[in-house]
Amino acid sequence: MHILVLQIIIQQWDKSQQSDLHKKAREDLPGHYPISPSAFMLFNGNIVIDQHGDDVSGNRIHYQLTKADTLLIDRFRIDLNAKTVEFKPRLQADEPPILLSKMKDGWIQCQYQWRYRIEEGGFIYWLYENVIINISFLEEMDKNVFMSKPPEQRFENLQINY
Repeated sequence: MHILVLQIIIQQWDKSQQSDLHKKAREDLPGHYPISPSAFMLFNGNIVIDQHGDDVSGNRIHYQLTKADTLLIDRFRIDLNAKTVEFKPRLQADEPPILLSKMKDGWIQCQYQWRYRIEEGGFIYWLYENVIINISFLEEMDKNVFMSKPPEQRFENLQINY
């Protein structure tokens, strides 16, 4: 079985950080990194998750492996056997995911923006975020998988339906 490598990069900000200067600083951040030593392995080492960036709530990324060898993570469904990547614009049970790619060699990059209502210390505010997920299937682990060549496919600005 191949190793699924996921690199998740989250940039979070609030309304006070929406100036052109803040936006430029976020745009200048990289969209991929070498796999960090803090990456963790799941499900007998068949899945590697490498998370970078912000996580204000401390538990932003949720995942689940189904009995059908499908990983559900954030808004994505990844079939470990068929090597397909699907995206769910709405988190509704009656709405099927959209097929983005059937993976072969290389890696793909997916990106979307979202916002959350946060209640903290008696205050309520919007937390905005940009999420980048880099995905690759490997025969053997390579910490430079996302650095050695550009993505085979890029899915920028995936649309989220509220």
